[in-house]
Amino acid sequence: MTVTLLDRLLVSEIGASFGVALGLFTVLLVMNHLFYLARLIIGQGIGIQIALVLMAYKVPYFIAFSAPMGALLATVWGMGRLADHNELAALRVSGVSLVRIAMPIVAAGAVVAAGTLVFAEGVVSLSEDQYRAAMADVMAHGPELHPVENVFFQAPIPQGNALYSAHRYDPRSRTLEAVTVVYMTPRQPLEVVEADHAVYAQGSQWTFRTGHVYVLSEGQMVSTKFDTLSVTVPRSPEDFTLAPKQPPDMSIRELLGEVARYRRSGGDVRPYVGELNTKVATALSAVAFVLLAVPLSLRPHRSGPSMGFGMSILILVAYYIIAIPTQLAADGHALSPIAAAWLPDLLVGAAGVILLRRAAR
Repeated sequence: MTVTLLDRLLVSEIGASFGVALGLFTVLLVMNHLFYLARLIIGQGIGIQIALVLMAYKVPYFIAFSAPMGALLATVWGMGRLADHNELAALRVSGVSLVRIAMPIVAAGAVVAAGTLVFAEGVVSLSEDQYRAAMADVMAHGPELHPVENVFFQAPIPQGNALYSAHRYDPRSRTLEAVTVVYMTPRQPLEVVEADHAVYAQGSQWTFRTGHVYVLSEGQMVSTKFDTLSVTVPRSPEDFTLAPKQPPDMSIRELLGEVARYRRSGGDVRPYVGELNTKVATALSAVAFVLLAVPLSLRPHRSGPSMGFGMSILILVAYYIIAIPTQLAADGHALSPIAAAWLPDLLVGAAGVILLRRAAR
């Protein structure tokens, strides 16, 4: 498709407002998060410098979340200015259809959606991991520390795999209580290490105290008692206080990996499939918003910032009035998670197409 002067005019008009609209919604989200960080400063006693680092890690997420809303507001503002200056009327009188006018704007919305997905999968994914790690460190040094019960995880070792379990992890003393390690190595004797407790040393090294090493081979068991033993455990104290990643915290790549893993094991993939589709649908909501914003912005005198912002807020409220009940229905197994993810986009986009066809008559 050849990019014409008309396409460049329309896209530049919308693009001129996109940066401002994106910044506006991002600042609103940042201000809301500042209240949360202020409570951490007062309640947890964290330093202002740490709070600023946490905010810096969170900003990329706010930018990605604001991108579809920014496309919506930019379209309302840009189309409103063209309508106020009678440029849309001049284009239509000269024979340019409203559908032709909308095409480059919708294409720009698709570019915003694709850019959001790429940005979220790269920058946002990394920054969110850093945010979670920094927040775990804050909580680990906070006044309210709670033991982690029933620790269990599996990790690869050079010769095979190892299972690690402990009755409790105490974050104050950095101690694992009633800890057991089972080394599973192909064609090698089964080795089990049990200790009364293990204290963190440094890196991935833990000092196991008061325990036994059991080696089982050909129906026989050899037991060795120890007072202290240095054991490699591929977890740091921060890893134990860091809450496991939930589907909303995962990137698309991680969600795809979890779906494949759960399907192999016969587990429930609904939460991961639902979140995967939600992430893609949320980014592509930029296209649905643009489709609806074009016909709603045709009347003159709607280009004022306050009027355009108010109209955008109403569209967003309508979108989430659809999205929240459908998500609740999916959580209650009353609706497919895929349908719940895409239904808001489809309804908003369909409303935009209907209004666009009516306005084009």
